[in-house]
Amino acid sequence: MIWRRLFGYFPASLAGGLASFGAVYALTRLLSPADYGFYALALTTMGIVYTLAVTWGEAAAYRFAGEAVAKGAMPDHIRTVLALLAASAAVAIVVMLGAVTIASDPKLKLALAVAGATMILAPVVNSAQEISRAQQRVSRWSTVRICQDVGAFALGTFLAWRTGLGPAAPFAGLASVLAVLAVVESARLWRESRGGRFQRNRVRPYLAYGAPVAIALVLNIALDAGDRFLIAYFLGPESVGVYAAGYGVADKSVGLLCAWAAAAGAPMMMAAWEREGPEAVREVSRQVARTLLLVAAPAAAGLALVARPLSEVMIGEEMRVQAAAIMPWIALSGLMSGFVMHYLSEAFALARRTDLRAWLMAIPALANVAMNAVLLPWIGLMGAVYATVACYALALVLLGVVGRRLAPLAWPWGDFAKVAGACAAMAVVVMLMPAIGGFPELAMKAALGAATYVMSALLLDAAGARGALQGFAARKLRRA
Repeated sequence: MIWRRLFGYFPASLAGGLASFGAVYALTRLLSPADYGFYALALTTMGIVYTLAVTWGEAAAYRFAGEAVAKGAMPDHIRTVLALLAASAAVAIVVMLGAVTIASDPKLKLALAVAGATMILAPVVNSAQEISRAQQRVSRWSTVRICQDVGAFALGTFLAWRTGLGPAAPFAGLASVLAVLAVVESARLWRESRGGRFQRNRVRPYLAYGAPVAIALVLNIALDAGDRFLIAYFLGPESVGVYAAGYGVADKSVGLLCAWAAAAGAPMMMAAWEREGPEAVREVSRQVARTLLLVAAPAAAGLALVARPLSEVMIGEEMRVQAAAIMPWIALSGLMSGFVMHYLSEAFALARRTDLRAWLMAIPALANVAMNAVLLPWIGLMGAVYATVACYALALVLLGVVGRRLAPLAWPWGDFAKVAGACAAMAVVVMLMPAIGGFPELAMKAALGAATYVMSALLLDAAGARGALQGFAARKLRRA
């Protein structure tokens, strides 16, 4: 069941991955390390402001969509969400203007100003996407996502190449694409909500559910990328650029695979919870957990194994040496982050205890700030890396221990061991291959490593890989 949905979400995940890799490849060559650092700081600021001000409404749009469909109240649900998001976007714009005022460098000011323009458009597109995901409209969700990711990458890169916008160019590309998508999606939402109206009585439950989600996500951003502000303070914007380049390759790769698995798995878990209760979630969550590890673990291990040739191919010459040292550790933290964000957090969402999740995420977030403040002046850029890994391990333990009391999420240790065995076989093969450098080394190690992992996973039947392959082949034969 989950594999059928995963194949539906695969084109969007592939497009997002290519766009993310492409952005790192292009921008680390088109922008100086300092400008890339300003871009990373503006991106992090935009993420924090948007998440805190707006994301709570998007979370409510997703979580309460199933209930609204069951009660025939979807028009009221959409109109209420749109009104709340309009107010939230206004708050986000004001905060971004404040950030522009505080920033001292003109290039950072411009990047923040252009990033603020996306606050007007993104809520409409994202809320429509959340409703589509809740209703499991896989094709529409994927189409919009592909247009957004590929369009923003292509236009942002072109603007960075042909204009003097510098670190503001990627945000200008994103805002332009969002403007087109917002027109299309707002027309659809208005049409589907015909006859509905804003309902004041929905505000409190939406806020009670969504606000803790937003706070927890902001804390996750603080854990994930908040150290960039401390790096800028202690080491300067050039170091932020190097850190963001290595982080962008390693974390995005693993994170996109985790998000891909969650895009299919989370709605399945929510449907099982709503229709059959907590016990029904156990079997569905077992499929989600083992699938998530099956696709994300080899990516993390593979990135660690090919960090040097990958950095030579993907990252500009001025930043690649330090970025290569960062990537193996960030790949590990990305795997832990994927389980925290896309699996363990589901227990709190299902039980509607997002407030508890927010409190728990505050602990590793604060620990990350403290560790960075100590380690950055002491050992430099790697201090931020070690702090990130340690604090994501802490988050994994905290949410795992507490979340098991809220929802019976499965931990299929046998499948985890088989995936680890397949990754170990891949590592042996890759480490025995010669280091010839650049793209030839990367292509050779990636191809043989992936082939070894796939064969090992099928041989061990890790996470039901053999059955999934047989089911896929059977469906192809039926269609033929």
